[in-house]
Amino acid sequence: MIPVWIPWITLTVLLFGIGQVFTKTGVSRLGLPRMLLLLAINMFFFYGGAYVLFHTDNPVPLKGIGLSVLATFMASAGYIFYYEAVNRERISIVGVITAAYPFITVILAVVFLKDPLNIFQFCAILLIVASVCLLSYRPRTAVSSQSMHNSNKWLFYALISVFIWGIQAVIAKASITLVGHFTYAGVYALVGPATLIPYWYCKDGKISFSWKDIQAELSVSFFCVGGLFLYIGLHYGLVSIVTAFSNLYPFITLIAARALLAEHLEPHHWIAVGCALVGIVFLMG
Repeated sequence: MIPVWIPWITLTVLLFGIGQVFTKTGVSRLGLPRMLLLLAINMFFFYGGAYVLFHTDNPVPLKGIGLSVLATFMASAGYIFYYEAVNRERISIVGVITAAYPFITVILAVVFLKDPLNIFQFCAILLIVASVCLLSYRPRTAVSSQSMHNSNKWLFYALISVFIWGIQAVIAKASITLVGHFTYAGVYALVGPATLIPYWYCKDGKISFSWKDIQAELSVSFFCVGGLFLYIGLHYGLVSIVTAFSNLYPFITLIAARALLAEHLEPHHWIAVGCALVGIVFLMG
């Protein structure tokens, strides 16, 4: 019998993978602040709508609400650094690196929860570290040292989002266990916009959307709906397995970005992407 969480996470993989393809176009057209504003609006309607329609009136422990607030704040903050990275580098590369955040979850489980590290997880960590090293490489003969510093900013932002989302996944699982996935979504509907809107206001403060921004809307709406399916999956499955499985979406992104965006990767980029993808698969071992 197929585990309950698999159909939900399969939908998450498809939505996240396709949504990422539209992310680069959305950020390029709207700019980072307004892209985050659009994400905040979608969070409020999608997560808030899911809560209103499907939540139950069971008593909710205060600890669960506190953990939900912390987890949703971290998830929202991670998006800021994710979009900062996307604004500077190809989505086919950024998407793979940020999808590797479960390896932080694995390390935390080993260090703090004393969970045993199996051979597949050990190999996954090595592969992901190797991937990051390869992606940070820039030939010195091709660019100046200042250009190298600027060109690697995307990796700095991407790694911050990896660490934030890796820690957040553990907290999210604990909070969803206590309050349920739809109550968690309800908290996200409030905390997400409360985190992102001040960033938009300080950086830009302008509101201007049109029908030409449809790709940006598709991106953030796919992320929100995929997130809802992810929370349902976390409710039914183990956090280490569910998060690793859900982050197979770069396979979809790579194919779509190549077909729709004509993104070109250098040989060492392909090796790095391959290492990261194999590492993500090994995290399921």
